[in-house]
Amino acid sequence: MTFALRRVWLLTIPVALYSSIAYLRLQYPKLIDVPNVTLPLEAVLTFAMGMLILFRINRAYERWWEARTLWGSLVNVSRNLAVKTRQFVAPDDPQLDRMRDLIISFSYALKDHLRGEPHTTNELSVQVPENIKHTPNFLASQMYAELKKWNHADQLTGEEFWAMDREAHMFLEICGACERIKSTLMSRSWRIVTRQCIILYLLLTPWALVEEFGYWTVPVTVVGAYFLISGEAIAHYVESPFGIREDHLDLDGLCAKIEESVKEICDT
Repeated sequence: MTFALRRVWLLTIPVALYSSIAYLRLQYPKLIDVPNVTLPLEAVLTFAMGMLILFRINRAYERWWEARTLWGSLVNVSRNLAVKTRQFVAPDDPQLDRMRDLIISFSYALKDHLRGEPHTTNELSVQVPENIKHTPNFLASQMYAELKKWNHADQLTGEEFWAMDREAHMFLEICGACERIKSTLMSRSWRIVTRQCIILYLLLTPWALVEEFGYWTVPVTVVGAYFLISGEAIAHYVESPFGIREDHLDLDGLCAKIEESVKEICDT
């Protein structure tokens, strides 16, 4: 069970206790005086809440899917640049290994940059000055520095240079798109309204069901609460796809895949 779903189960406990109050009211009407909630009102709330939750989950999943697509593109771009470097540059060129290391380091640097984590020395095989704040920018700049050297040394033809440029410029395109996903979350007002609607729905549901379901109101409400809160919890984690939870993208695995592929291409 994922971290988000474990938290959801804890939140269903107070829902069960609250639903029990509705059943006690049915058994002891003079003890607890609460106005009746009609099923038509419950139906209206169900429709409104369903639309809110559906939109919330769809928007969050779109962000997760776009991030997944961008990192899939990074895998392809890294392989393409590695292949072109291996084929266009003399195999005995000492800078070939540096370009390989730059390509590999970029994915690890982007991962740490998106997570707001410091870079670890065992991941980055390229020395980065301490005053550099945006490591992916620095590494992309170094890639172009290598291309410039090869071009000026006539190791690349014009067509080969532009072919490598098409791949190299995609690194920062992907970086910028990932930064946009990270920094532009769904409207805070929308998130608040969605959660308020869930709370109101769960507060009214037991009173609407208790006349018909009796003591079954408690498990029925708990099951409904589990799925509603699960939808909101999953959307909360999925809309920020670059974290370290189970619902986030496996960036560590993707970085390892890029490293394995690039080394295989450049070292054979």
